[in-house]
Amino acid sequence: METAEGAGRDVESEFHDLRESIMAIDVRDKRTMGCSIFSTEDGVLKIAHDIPVANENVAEQCISYAQPTTILMSRRVPEMIFTFVEKHVERNAKGLTLRLISPSDFSHIFACEELSSLNVHTVRSVQTASPPNIEKHYVESNVQALHNHDHQEPYCMKLVRCGSLVDLDSVASLSCAGAILADLYRRRPPASSSSISGLEYMLSVRSITMFNLSDYVFVSEESLLSLQIINHETHPNSQAWNVDSKSSAEKENLSVYGLFHPLASTPQGKAHLRHMFLKPLSNLDIITDRQRTISLLLQPNNEEKTRRAVSILRQIDQLKRQYDGMSSFLTQIANHVAENLPVRARRHVRSCIFLPQLGFLTVVKQNTQSRYDKFDEVVYDDSWKKSFTDNGTAYYKNRHMEDLDEHYGDIYSLISDMEVEMMQKLGTDVIDHENALLAAASICGEFDALLALAVGAMKYGWNAPQMTTANIINIRSGRHPLQELLVPSFVPNDCYVGEDNMSPEHQVQALVLTGPNQSGKSIYIKQVAVIVFLAHIGSFVPAYEAIIGTVDKILTRISSRESVSRTGSTFALDLKQVSHAMKYSTARSLVLLDEFGNGTTANGGAGMFTAMLDYFLSPASAMPKLLVATHFHEAFANGYLNKYSKLKLAHMDVKTNWNAVNTEDKIAYLYKLAE
Repeated sequence: METAEGAGRDVESEFHDLRESIMAIDVRDKRTMGCSIFSTEDGVLKIAHDIPVANENVAEQCISYAQPTTILMSRRVPEMIFTFVEKHVERNAKGLTLRLISPSDFSHIFACEELSSLNVHTVRSVQTASPPNIEKHYVESNVQALHNHDHQEPYCMKLVRCGSLVDLDSVASLSCAGAILADLYRRRPPASSSSISGLEYMLSVRSITMFNLSDYVFVSEESLLSLQIINHETHPNSQAWNVDSKSSAEKENLSVYGLFHPLASTPQGKAHLRHMFLKPLSNLDIITDRQRTISLLLQPNNEEKTRRAVSILRQIDQLKRQYDGMSSFLTQIANHVAENLPVRARRHVRSCIFLPQLGFLTVVKQNTQSRYDKFDEVVYDDSWKKSFTDNGTAYYKNRHMEDLDEHYGDIYSLISDMEVEMMQKLGTDVIDHENALLAAASICGEFDALLALAVGAMKYGWNAPQMTTANIINIRSGRHPLQELLVPSFVPNDCYVGEDNMSPEHQVQALVLTGPNQSGKSIYIKQVAVIVFLAHIGSFVPAYEAIIGTVDKILTRISSRESVSRTGSTFALDLKQVSHAMKYSTARSLVLLDEFGNGTTANGGAGMFTAMLDYFLSPASAMPKLLVATHFHEAFANGYLNKYSKLKLAHMDVKTNWNAVNTEDKIAYLYKLAE
């Protein structure tokens, strides 16, 4: 007879067997990989920020991070990734399972609907500028109202609330989350079943979080566009559109990436350069290696080699140059031939041409109006032989043409034969050395991308930053790489944010900028972020000197893209971005906020702005490096934020002359940071 204790042990053992780590992988547009992970042990659903590259290396990092027991993979995943994962599963000795799932199960819409309806534990206390008792009462009453009236909450509000917890723009990873949720729903026992009361609990999502691969700095697509790092749009030429290739229908607008894209010489180099801009690194070793390569290319004895680092097929190029220059050469020959003819015949000679099948021919215009002035009757030289006529034009062979045939007649066939021979041999060699050539092409692409960064650094006068693990941003005479190209003169500025081991009492964690419109506030905070970004791809930076500590995220609330396909107002999108930054920023993050709170009333905006600063600067927060531009001077009027020693106030300097006659002369913008 089975005892209760024995039955308990059996159930516990069965629950232990049900402990799983489920990972889903999907690839969108053949270039964006998504990943989500669910653990039955803690009920946490982890959703990755979309990874803008899809290859075996990224798949390996995802598997290493997740340590899954089951992998759900979409059937639209590229073959190279599928083969890699399949081999990994075969090598695994822990019973790893691979399941191919229909792409229809990886639904972004289904994922958003289900995630917005989940009652999960994702509450993280956000302090405000109001008294503690009021805050507690407000939070508790609203949370209780949400629990009691969840069925009455509009879907758009659920989506906004969900957007503060996850990145709704990470379409590929959210689709993976949808596949995991669909799989969990299929495996749950029927509602009437009570044989194992904890099974449904183990297969339910109890918490949601987002993650990014540790070796990469997370910068969302919204931030890349806001900072004008990458700024593409639909190509205005409709003939460039291609339904099978999204990239061909886009062109690059004014952007930092656009400065370097024309400097890459090969398709592999351009592709690798784009990947570098989409994948900023936090790995100091790789960043340092890239900087050393750029420094090597910029050494004085290598500058000339850098400018002409291209390869050519000399023999074929020489033949093609001769062939391309034949037009002017034949004109000279025609003039020479005409000089040896009688005066009446000279005016009939038009030119010399080359036809691949017939060789060189002299072109003669036939005179059909006068029988006394015909070319055949004027020229008595037996060497002139008519080959054919066409539309009143005769084509002749003569001794000059025969000399040309002897010396140059085979040039066209030589080019064709050499190209066919080389292509045939090249095709054979490619098949024999496919793997080596692919590796070489990849290396050449990487070198070409680094060469583009080197040429750009030399062209725009950039310098190498010093990368460090210290949590610091120290920039001397920093410049905005795009703005300085658009104005006659650019005023550089310094920036210091982060740790100060030499003087801890002067440590600055947040810099708040004020100043009138067009004084340079937005340009300043953007240029700091762009310099930090460029340092993390291994590039030189537009500054006299820079010490940059590695960051894990660059989070922004600068501008919101509006679209009829996106639900919610502009202000709701702003709130989502700030909420996302508050939830996921760490001490290693850089957060930029430009005019937050402008989308509502003045008092409401000032209150939210103050509460946001209060949260970021409170000891309970991870306290990221914060750069803020605002017009809300009332937030500092009563000294509420004076208690935060790590907050620094500054403004963009202006010079006033109220006695000036012209309005435009009363204020002069100096574009210089002043405390």
